[in-house]
This record gives sequence, C-alpha cells and structure tokens, in this order.
Amino acid sequence: MSGEIDAWLGVRFATLAHPFAAPVLTDPVAPAAPGGEFGPAPIQPPVPGFDLPGGQSAIDCLTLNVWAPRGAQAAPVAVWLFGGGFEMGTASTSVFDGASLAGAAQSVVVTLNYRVGAFGFGAFAHRGGELSAAHDLGLQDVCAALRWIDIAAPSFGGDASRVTLIGQSAGAFLAAAAAVAPGVPRPRALACFSGGASRVVAADDAARFGDALLEHLDAERLIDLDPQAVLAAQAAVAPRDLGVRNGVRPVGFGVAIDAGTPDAVVPRHPLDAVREGALRDTFVLAAAGTDEMEGFGPGSVPDLDAPFPEAIETLAGAAPRSVVDAYGEGDPAASWRRVLGDYIYRLPAARLVAAQRAAGGGAAYLEVGREGDDPGGHGAELAGIFARGDDARSRAVQETLVTLIRDGRLDGGGLDAALVAGAVPAASLSPHDLVTIWQGADRP
Repeated sequence: MSGEIDAWLGVRFATLAHPFAAPVLTDPVAPAAPGGEFGPAPIQPPVPGFDLPGGQSAIDCLTLNVWAPRGAQAAPVAVWLFGGGFEMGTASTSVFDGASLAGAAQSVVVTLNYRVGAFGFGAFAHRGGELSAAHDLGLQDVCAALRWIDIAAPSFGGDASRVTLIGQSAGAFLAAAAAVAPGVPRPRALACFSGGASRVVAADDAARFGDALLEHLDAERLIDLDPQAVLAAQAAVAPRDLGVRNGVRPVGFGVAIDAGTPDAVVPRHPLDAVREGALRDTFVLAAAGTDEMEGFGPGSVPDLDAPFPEAIETLAGAAPRSVVDAYGEGDPAASWRRVLGDYIYRLPAARLVAAQRAAGGGAAYLEVGREGDDPGGHGAELAGIFARGDDARSRAVQETLVTLIRDGRLDGGGLDAALVAGAVPAASLSPHDLVTIWQGADRP
C-alpha cells in the first residue's frame, strides 16, 4: 500500500420513504472514484460551535464516509458511531475525519450517520399505520449500514470479516446493541468508549415517552409535520438531567426494547445477549474516563440535592452499603460527580467486560485517565481514537485501538489488570471494584 489515503464522502447507504420509515438499503458498491462531499447531517437542534458542513435533513441523512489507504486489499475495517446523547451528532464533519486512523492502522475507516432525537429514537410503532416501523430507527440505520458495509467492504479495499465496530457515548451504547442485533454480521472486534450494553429503555417506558411527544404536538399525522415542530416538542418533553436520562429507569431517548415489533433490533437486553455468548467470537474492548463528569459543561451535571444514600437510591434504585461507603468520604459534591460518572459510564463498561469474559469471549478494559491537569473526562479519548493527539494519553488510546483494528484482539487488560491511558487518580475505583461494589444495583 502507498502512503496516500483515498476518501469517499457522502456515500448513500439507505433511503427513507418518510422521516419515520425503516431504512431501505441502496446498492452496496463504492462510487467509481474517490471524492464527493459530506452529506446532510440528521436533523437536530442547533448547537453553538458545532458545525454541520453538509447541512441537515430529516430524509436525506443516511450517508457514510470512507477512508482507505490507496491500493488497499483485504484490509481491516473500522466503523465509527458518533455520540451525542441520542439527540445530536453527525459523521458529516471533519471532526471525525478518518484519514489519520486509516493511515495508522492501515485500515479502511467508515463513519456513518444515523437518525437522532425523536426521528431516531422516538417509540411510535405501537401507534401502527405509517409509524409501525418507528422503533429504534437510529439503531435500524446503524444495522442497515453494517449490512451495507458487509457487502461493500471489498470495493473499498476492505475485508468484511475483519470489522471493528467503534462507538463513543451514545455511539457506544448503540455499538453494543448493534453488535448483537438479529441479522447483523457480528464484528470481529467491538470497542465501546464511555458506554456499554446499557442505556436501555423498557418497551412500556419508551412508548409512554413517545406518547408524551405526540400529545405535545397534538397532530393527526406525525409524518406530515414540519420537522422543526418535532424538534420543538422534543426540547419541551425530553429531560435534560443526566441522572434522569441514565437512571435505573431511563426517561428519554435510548436503546429501547422492541420485542414483538416487526424486524425487532433489540428483542432482549444487549447485556443478556452477551451473557448468553452472542459475542463469544468477538473481542470486546470497553473503556471509560476516570473523571467522566468533568467532560460536561456547566449546568449539565445534576447537583446533589438529597442526603447521599437517598440520592444514590433515586439514581440506581438501590443504595448498597458498599456504594455509600465507597463514595461517602470527602466533599459531597465531588463524590456525587464520581457516583454519576461511575454509574452512567464506567460501570456499564466494566460489566460488559465481566459478562463477555464469563461467557468465554475475549475482553479488555481501558482506563482513560488524566493528562497533566486535563482530567479523564467524557470525550477525552477522541483525539486518540482518530490518531490525531500528540499527548501521551492520546498516543496510548491510539496504540490500543490500532492494535485492536489490525489484530482483532488485545493481550491482557481484564478487570484485574486494566489497560491504562493517562494517570489514574487515587480516588478512582478499579473496574473490578466497580463491579463488586455496585452489586445489587441495576444499570439498565
């Protein structure tokens, strides 16, 4: 292979009959020559400072982007799922340019769009009719893209049997669900950053939240509405509190159990599928930051507004003595931030590794720690994932991920001996201790 990287941007992998329809695959072949430009992002509320260079659309957003070393043949394939709380984000941005990672791993790199917010994760299928496919539509988009890539990979120089599926935050929760979804080719490796087989909403809760959105809209036909009206209803109804969105009974958008619907993609909890051996032939890397809450801006993290044990019980449905004792020392506000970061992000990652190993599969845990004065906050690993960071932490993340993409597995790194990128604070619980201490508390 040469050192040149070719890029195909804005390649359509599926079409939509209307904004709440199931995706329909397009012909899965590479365009005749590299080139193109980013397609529209999934429609979403504007976020200051977050550029959407291809604009946005409720219909035309299902595109992907590919980077590959020129002349690649049977190269490994890395597929990236962006995060954004299930409400925002896009692959149609230079933020996730895959050229550096493609060069470092000598792999094909694919980034893809999926629908977000009410268009991607509003549960409306129980209403029937034109909405009968509206269950986990964002995840359906991901599954469609993975099937498209499975067929199209050779035309980009990739080997479909050597896929590593990578996600961060909401993308990690989706990656874990897609990896065990019915009818989707199992990846050779799965890498979940700041997430795991979690953020799973019960079917009844998802339907109730969908009904609340429809009641706020007070409209006869959802598919005829101005998409901006749907976004306004979403903003009015969806909770902003991270604890509510990620608590023992998540409220809002997420991966919803859809058993009984046509073409279900989440017929059971993804972690149950892992426990039963669904990924026994897939190597699983789960990673999280030691200071997850430090990656969120002012006002995003809920304050501690109740006695410590009561706040933990509200969040997790139980407050085991081991949890209260482990976090109860020191500044209450700082301890509460550690509880939130561990419960929402680090615990699902640790439980995913534990479940995978118990089922007989290979797995490793990666701690994303501090780099100097920079905490191991939510998103601290992104520069390393895309092989663009010069600091030691980013280089360690890059080396770990490149090895996983190339070899399909890692040596070591279990709960007792986690791989580490950056400095781990003294107060940080090990992944093994996380699993032990939080026994008796669910994390859906």
